Amino acid sequence: MAKSDSKKRAEMMAKEWKKSQSTTRSLNDLIRMGLLHDQELGGWRALEGGSYPDPRAGEIVVFEDCFKRGFGVPVHPFLQGLLLYYEIGICNLHPNSILLVATFIHLCEAYVGIEPHFDLFRYPFCLRKKGVVEGSKITGGVYLNLYDGMKNLYLSYPWNTYLTEWYKRWFYIREEPGSATFCDVGYAPEKRTSWTDRPEFSGQVSELMGLIDWLCLDGLGVVGNFHARRVMPCQRRVHAVYEYQGGQDSTRLRPDNLEKPEI
Repeated sequence: MAKSDSKKRAEMMAKEWKKSQSTTRSLNDLIRMGLLHDQELGGWRALEGGSYPDPRAGEIVVFEDCFKRGFGVPVHPFLQGLLLYYEIGICNLHPNSILLVATFIHLCEAYVGIEPHFDLFRYPFCLRKKGVVEGSKITGGVYLNLYDGMKNLYLSYPWNTYLTEWYKRWFYIREEPGSATFCDVGYAPEKRTSWTDRPEFSGQVSELMGLIDWLCLDGLGVVGNFHARRVMPCQRRVHAVYEYQGGQDSTRLRPDNLEKPEI
């Protein structure tokens, strides 16, 4: 890359990203909450003040708030598939959208007893471009949203809560070799037809929607359930939640139980 191109990229990155406020201490707080593996196992590192990310080979850039919303590494194949289908990177997705994906995965696994279903997800949800976040088109530049008319049919929950300066809490974490998790820290997504390509309400979609007891479920209950089980739905696990074996299950990040106030 020519020197002028390198300078232009550096200027663009400095504009699109904010200095990282993630520290070893803040990441250790996530460990204590049971949301992140320790540094040796998890392979994470905090830049502590870096102006913009420059990940090493095998690393992806992630946000602390995503881990509080069901994200984990290695990344679940369903989430990887969504990123590829929508042609976006993990940095582009707002943490609240990570929560939507995590809740859907857990809904399928824990309450329906199936793997997360691609068309079932695309029926209630579309992807939209978000207004700039402190001038950035990259960090959280897109978000998942319910189609018109679906708000009263899907799980009730305040999905789009305001998060203060979440885009400043970024750090590096090691992803598995050959991972399909797309992460280009300089990529600003443009709208694709796939963002609003909605399947028909027929076949498996209508059948699966009918299997879910929507009147007895709400988003808060589903979110609380995966936190209580100490599993991160957006993390690839050795088995799905419908095979969960209780307090000693191998997919738990920690064996100790959470008290109700913590959940």
